[in-house]
Amino acid sequence: MSPITVSRRRILAGAAVAVPVGAISLLAPTDAYAAAEPTPSRAENVVTRYFGILNAGMASADADFSALTGVYAGDAVLTQSSPAGVTNVYRGIDAVIGFYVAAWQNFHGITWTQEHERNLANTVVLSYEYAGRPAQTKPGRCAHLFTVHRRLISTLDWVTYYPGVP
Repeated sequence: MSPITVSRRRILAGAAVAVPVGAISLLAPTDAYAAAEPTPSRAENVVTRYFGILNAGMASADADFSALTGVYAGDAVLTQSSPAGVTNVYRGIDAVIGFYVAAWQNFHGITWTQEHERNLANTVVLSYEYAGRPAQTKPGRCAHLFTVHRRLISTLDWVTYYPGVP
């Protein structure tokens, strides 16, 4: 094989075109960088609606959690674990709403605020929250793990790991 000779002029002419084009492509924002934040997934939108309904129900005068039927599946399962190590499982929408009504009796006026949310899969969302009343010294801490199918919560694992200080 014989070596191919290329003149310096040809190399410089190629570089004169390639470098500016390459530099422009590095400086121009791509779609991946243009979005400041990713758009929420469908499952995350359901979770956002859930917390709005939860907070509205806790603030209501009559423990009205009827709007939960718009975010929970009819055969949903709610598993709730307390800092005392007690875990209860509620199966079906009536039992799930019954849990919230009972919680309202003990925790009326508490507001849940999402601190961090992660989409673990298309249908799985992990949310960390703090919960408390405005005058509370230290709010409680909890996490919710949601499984969402067809835009409805099918399972919710709710762990309260710090009860807070009144």
